[in-house]
Amino acid sequence: MSATIVLVHGGFVDGAGWRGVYDALTTDGFDVQIVQNPTKSLADDVAVTRDVLDGTAGPVVLVGHSYGGAVITEAGNHDKVAALVYVTAFAPDQGESVNTLLGTFPADGPQPPILPPVNGYLFLDRAKFADAFAADVSAQEAAFMADSQVPWGLDALGGTVTRAAWHAKPSWYLHVTEDRMIPPAAQASMAQRIGATVTETPGSHAIYVSRPDVVADLIKKAAATLG
Repeated sequence: MSATIVLVHGGFVDGAGWRGVYDALTTDGFDVQIVQNPTKSLADDVAVTRDVLDGTAGPVVLVGHSYGGAVITEAGNHDKVAALVYVTAFAPDQGESVNTLLGTFPADGPQPPILPPVNGYLFLDRAKFADAFAADVSAQEAAFMADSQVPWGLDALGGTVTRAAWHAKPSWYLHVTEDRMIPPAAQASMAQRIGATVTETPGSHAIYVSRPDVVADLIKKAAATLG
């Protein structure tokens, strides 16, 4: 039985950004499911992801981009999940959140242009979105992504992991060397800590949009190990 691929998006965006990765994987015969996180709280997003996992045929390669890495770290404890793939993603440990990991970023590097919260939700500065999030995406598409941002809840940012699946399940990490949202040094540190098999590529934080084949290839490598 071939692996099922479940894709989990990050903050400020929705699952539609996975279209290129979805196309590359389904063309090769994979069953692919895309989670639409409400991104209101980590607990909600983990619950939504587990609901999708409940309905899949295992084994599953669970993939997370950015904040989605925190979601898969918790949801990856599901018994159908056989492998985790982090795409320039946060990889917290027990008791950690995206917010605590942000606090470890190099102070002298690029900082995510997150605006002050409004009614409990966060957005990125639209004028800085393209440069920070989608520098290698077309200007037209980056503008659309900036203008169609999904509100990211403070309870998603601050939600803590209770049990990190990467302690028990094999992990892969796509290290993106030109990311201005999650510094490459922070990516490398997280990937090393979780013992991930690392692939390095140039590109922006929106690598899953700009270079979907690179992302799909790493997912296929993870799936191939499941036999």
